[in-house]
Amino acid sequence: MNPPAAIIPPPVPARAVAPRRRCVRHEEREAVARCVDCGGGFCRECITEHENRLYCAPCFARRTAPATPKPARRSWSGLRPLLLGAGSVFCLVLGFYLLGRVLASIPSDFHDGTIWREAVGR
Repeated sequence: MNPPAAIIPPPVPARAVAPRRRCVRHEEREAVARCVDCGGGFCRECITEHENRLYCAPCFARRTAPATPKPARRSWSGLRPLLLGAGSVFCLVLGFYLLGRVLASIPSDFHDGTIWREAVGR
């Protein structure tokens, strides 16, 4: 009998080497960190730590910039009482005007009582 041949495991395929990330701004430098806002890879010079997070320069500037105040909206609530008062006065004037027109359109016979005598037949 022949001695058993040594069992040789199959060769392990070589690992594919992951391409190294490069800095977004400096192509010749290796990226060491990623910005938490934009997700880009940056070198040591391009990254900044703020509140235990890493930011690139534009994202850091955007985070730390003072908030621009919004222009104040014009409030019409102060005008409401004025409009209500003016509308009330207008309605009163219009009502008195229409009442006067109705009273002026009544014939004069009604006022002196002759219209009632003619209606009853006296």
